Amino acid sequence: MIKKFVSNALLSVFMDKQARDKLQSAHRPKPAPATDHTISTDIDDLENQLVGGDPLDNMNKDEVAALIRDSLEEAEREIVNRKAKHAANPDRQALIDQAMAIHRSKRHIVDELPPEQREKLMYMALKTLGNPDDSGGKH
Repeated sequence: MIKKFVSNALLSVFMDKQARDKLQSAHRPKPAPATDHTISTDIDDLENQLVGGDPLDNMNKDEVAALIRDSLEEAEREIVNRKAKHAANPDRQALIDQAMAIHRSKRHIVDELPPEQREKLMYMALKTLGNPDDSGGKH
């Protein structure tokens, strides 16, 4: 109480009445805005009346299934188009296909090796090509 009295007395010496009122109004807690949920529900109700409610409510099961199918087909087309945009050029893709065909045709040679020789071959390949986990190999 005394602190407030002294504070007001000092403020009156250094500030005029309008400035003091502004300062006091700035320090007062502002009332919380009223949240009236009836307004938002009224807006939702009006919106539903204007739009006609949820469109799925007016559709039968076959129409909903057709809508879902169409959406899935469109999504699949988008994925194919994205893949086509990011695909390698035809020459590179042909080389990749050729390399994969050779790999498939020669895979039986490595599969027929005894496990010990297969491990040695894998070790040599990793050393030659540079194993990311091995700091001694090429990077």
